[in-house]
Amino acid sequence: MSSGSHLSKELFDLVKSIGESRSKQEEDKIITQEVNLLKAKITEPSIPPKKMKEHLLRAIYIEMLGHDASFAYIHAINLAQSSSLIAKRIGYLTCSLCLSQESHLIILLVATLQRDLQSQNYLEVSAALTVICKLVNVGMMHAISDHVVRLLSHPNEIVRKKAVMVLTKFIKLNPSLIPDYNEHFRRALCDKDPSVMGSSLNAFWSLLQDEKIRPHYKDLISSFVVILKQIIDHRLPRDYDYHRMPAPWFQIQLLEILGMLGQDDQKASEQMYEILSEVMRRADDTGVNAGYAIVYQCLKTITQVYPNPALINSAALCISRFLTSENHNLKYTGITGLISIVKIDPTQASQHQMVVVDCLEDTDDTLKRKTLNLLFRMTNPNNVRVIIEKLMGFLRSTSFDSHLKEELVNQITDIAERFAPDSRWYLETMNGVFELSGEHVKPGIVNNLVRLIDEWRDDPESIRYTTEEYLAILERSTSVNDAMMQVAAWVLGEFAESLDSDQQSRVMTILCKALHWRFEDNLTKGWILTALQKLGRGVPSDDVRELVSKFSSSRNEDLQQRCYEFAGVCTKLTYPISFKENLGKEFDLTLNFLDDFVRQKLMEGARPYDPEKSRRGLSYLINKGREEYKVSEAFQAMKMDPYEAPKVESGRPYLVSTPGAPPLQEVSADREFKVTNRLWTNEGYTGKKGQAPVEQPRPNQGGISLQPSPSYAPGRAQPPKQKTQKEIEKERFAQSLFSGVGNEPAPPQPPQPVQRPDPRPQPQPQQKRINDLLEL
Repeated sequence: MSSGSHLSKELFDLVKSIGESRSKQEEDKIITQEVNLLKAKITEPSIPPKKMKEHLLRAIYIEMLGHDASFAYIHAINLAQSSSLIAKRIGYLTCSLCLSQESHLIILLVATLQRDLQSQNYLEVSAALTVICKLVNVGMMHAISDHVVRLLSHPNEIVRKKAVMVLTKFIKLNPSLIPDYNEHFRRALCDKDPSVMGSSLNAFWSLLQDEKIRPHYKDLISSFVVILKQIIDHRLPRDYDYHRMPAPWFQIQLLEILGMLGQDDQKASEQMYEILSEVMRRADDTGVNAGYAIVYQCLKTITQVYPNPALINSAALCISRFLTSENHNLKYTGITGLISIVKIDPTQASQHQMVVVDCLEDTDDTLKRKTLNLLFRMTNPNNVRVIIEKLMGFLRSTSFDSHLKEELVNQITDIAERFAPDSRWYLETMNGVFELSGEHVKPGIVNNLVRLIDEWRDDPESIRYTTEEYLAILERSTSVNDAMMQVAAWVLGEFAESLDSDQQSRVMTILCKALHWRFEDNLTKGWILTALQKLGRGVPSDDVRELVSKFSSSRNEDLQQRCYEFAGVCTKLTYPISFKENLGKEFDLTLNFLDDFVRQKLMEGARPYDPEKSRRGLSYLINKGREEYKVSEAFQAMKMDPYEAPKVESGRPYLVSTPGAPPLQEVSADREFKVTNRLWTNEGYTGKKGQAPVEQPRPNQGGISLQPSPSYAPGRAQPPKQKTQKEIEKERFAQSLFSGVGNEPAPPQPPQPVQRPDPRPQPQPQQKRINDLLEL
């Protein structure tokens, strides 16, 4: 029997004609004809269920292609009431695919669902539960909730599983029902059928998304651990295996749940350490994609729970295997895992310097983007220049992906603000971002840069450099974006007086020209007009007056209002004013000019100023004096002189003798000893009768053997492989990229004084060591 032989020729021809259509217009024409034909056929009286089933399948196909088939909805509801199981399932299928939760037709299904939930046929019950998961709403829940709860004890495991799924849907729609269904979920977790247990995991995963209720489920950690242990021990039926991996989806969901329960909780996390290590070890040995997915989820869980150094090192080893793989998907997984682990241990990234550099130069754009995210996570003050340069290069090469450009701009501005080595570098970096992708710069970035430049008022050199820089940017551009224009207009209007007269005239010309450029933000031209007003000091030139008159009728309301305000100021001023004339004045901080006023008020009966010490009273001063005296007396009583350094006789070994031990004899440095091989090892006694001791060459005083190493014996030494210039440059780039990441060399410790011998008897060796030695 061929596929689709149970369908009519009309439906077969419809699907075939749609597949052979060469354009969207031709497809729409076919569907429109089919809609008109189906409307006429579906309203015919006394249609048999088999024919109605086919009509609804054609209506589903019409909806799949984006056209309206709402005329068939009521017929789907009627077909769901059929006594035929196949017809009922088609009716439910059409309702679940075409209706929404807000549809007013759902109320017509309530009675049918209530009847099917009480059916003796578990297939009808299962079909009803399936459509409830799709279409249930808050108003419908109360009519069917009791029936669903009773199905949790149904003898069929499929019905119990779907009943748990429906209750999970209920708590998503109405979280206030969580206390009512909590016990049902806990019982389902202990169900004898693994499918019911798995559906309860979905419920707990949904519940634990809310951090506030996580403490109420900490007591289930041991249960989740036991279930996970049973899964990896192949205690579940073989039907749940996937590529020899036992129930990988259950494992991943359990790991996610454990990660949420162990977050920021050391006591809870300690219950998971052993099982996490075991799951990761077993999954890492499979070599299949399902195992890699479980290993990656273990990495995420390890970074979520309370940190454990042993687990972090194990996770780092798994990441190393991912990164060194030839498969780009595994490399991507390794980079993603490395991003997670550097959040808790940044030193792990330094072990993979060359791999990260290779990923940055890879032709796979997805891998390169993920590696750039890693660089963003591991930025510090030592490598910020190199990472910003790499991010800027990638931003420069990105042309069409606006989402990627926005992400890169946010990352560059974020780390530039946090780790900028100096102000000038930050200014140059922001200007580069403005020029490359100014339309993706947030307004807060512009305000931060303006505030930074405003702090340079007392540094004439920096102010002049900044002003000349923005003047050059505007002169070499025919149009700039809003962010760059706003900052440039503010800087030129505020500090153009630091330039010479020729440069000031150039500033005036370029700002007048910029008023004719197109900008996306309506406020940008207002920034330019304000700058022109500052440059003219209230009395504008003829060109500026003409521009003010022109833009006073602009549709831009902000610009129009500024023009009217500018014109009003100009009519009241006959000579230029300085906006900074008060900056250089000295202020009388002693307030002597108020003496006459204060004297007059005192004569009128005002209360004189009472200092804080006087307000606290005499007891405060006495107590404070006593405390100061006690502190000074305590310091005087302390002995602050350093102890004398212990003296050790030079040239004599410092020997320690214990009570009851025989006297030690002085040993000559010229005396030679014969060193024998170890006769006792962990494997037992290795000596043989009659075997003479082997004489070893005596090392020199530095502890370095004078005998040539076998691997570098004369005639066998191999010259080291010469590195290419490209490899040397790559290593230098990696060192600069990972500067400040990883363990820094420990500073030299000061010389410690020689320890005095402890007169107390030393503890005897433990009995365990003796037992190990005797177990030969």
